[in-house]
Amino acid sequence: MAANPMARFSKVIDSRTIVVERIDGAEVVHLTNVDVPAEDEQAARDYLEEKLAGSYVLVENGKVYRSPDALFINRELAFGAYGAPSLKMRVFGETAPGPHAQPAPRATTVREPMQVPRPVRRASRRR
Repeated sequence: MAANPMARFSKVIDSRTIVVERIDGAEVVHLTNVDVPAEDEQAARDYLEEKLAGSYVLVENGKVYRSPDALFINRELAFGAYGAPSLKMRVFGETAPGPHAQPAPRATTVREPMQVPRPVRRASRRR
């Protein structure tokens, strides 16, 4: 762990290269196994900026993990997460329903204990 301390994300150079700030200075990190088509370059850069802005990262041989949720940035780029539009959530029903009225407590009835039949003892036969 001492060889790969956490670093603070600084900026995006392109869709495959970022800059991180370490205690001893800035470091350029080339993301491994990331191949972004030229037409998606800007979308990938924006995605990296959005996901890494203000966060710390763990860098291991070109593999970048965001802290604290350990999001594997290389995987996200390799699978084209930058191409998916942001989720548009729709809420059906009440979003702020407020306090609910509590149902009236039910009357508890006490049941009689269950009658369990006693086992029948059979007389043993002796011959």
